[in-house]
Amino acid sequence: MKFSKATYFGNQFIGIFVRTSDKITIIPKDMPPKFKKACEEVLKTEVREISIAGSNLLGIFSTMNSSGIVVPQLIFKDEVSELKKLGLNVYVSKSKFTAIGNNILLNDNAAVVNSRFEEEEVKEIEDYLGLEVVARDVAGYSTVGAVCVVTNKGILAHNDSDDREMEELEKIFKVKGSFGTANLGVTFVGTSMVANSNGCVVGEDTSGFEMQRISEALDLI
Repeated sequence: MKFSKATYFGNQFIGIFVRTSDKITIIPKDMPPKFKKACEEVLKTEVREISIAGSNLLGIFSTMNSSGIVVPQLIFKDEVSELKKLGLNVYVSKSKFTAIGNNILLNDNAAVVNSRFEEEEVKEIEDYLGLEVVARDVAGYSTVGAVCVVTNKGILAHNDSDDREMEELEKIFKVKGSFGTANLGVTFVGTSMVANSNGCVVGEDTSGFEMQRISEALDLI
C-alpha cells in the first residue's frame, strides 16, 4: 500500500503534525492509533511519538532527511535528547524563521530554504547536513516547505509554479516532479500530506484525481 487518507482529530492538514524521512517518522504523542498504523503501513518506517517545543506541530517545527533533522531554537533540551536517542543528528537552527517545516524543503540530495533566510544560517545548514542549500522562492512564495513536497523519488509543487521553475527544482533535488493539489484544491501541498520514497498519507478530502497527480509527481506508481 502506497497511499492512505487520514485526519488528525478531523484536521485535514496532516503535514502540520507529522514529519518523515525514509528511515523514521515522528508523530505527536496523542496521535490516534489508526493514523499511526497508516504511517507504519504506508511510509514503512519506524514511527516514534515525540513533541517539539512542547507542541504537537511536528511538521511545522521540523524538517528531516536521512542525515538528520532541523529544528527551531524553541525546542526544549530534553526533546533534543529524545531525538538523539532515536539516532537522529539534530541541528538546532538559530534562524528567526522558527516554522522550520514551512521554510525548508529537504531531501537527501539538497535543500531549498526561504529566500529571506540569513546567509550564515544557510551556510550552517549546508555544513551540518553536507548538501547543497539554495535560498529561493517557489511559485512566488518564500514558505517553500509549505507549497511543495519533495522525497528522494520526486517533487510535488504548487500549481502556480511553472515548467521552468520545475526544471530548476529537479536539477537541485536530482529527482523529477510535477504540479498538483490536495484536500480538494489546496495548493499548499506541504501542509496537506506527509510523504517519503515509500508512500504518502494525505488529508481525507483528497480526491482520486489529486491522488493520481501526487502519485505521478512523487513516483509512487
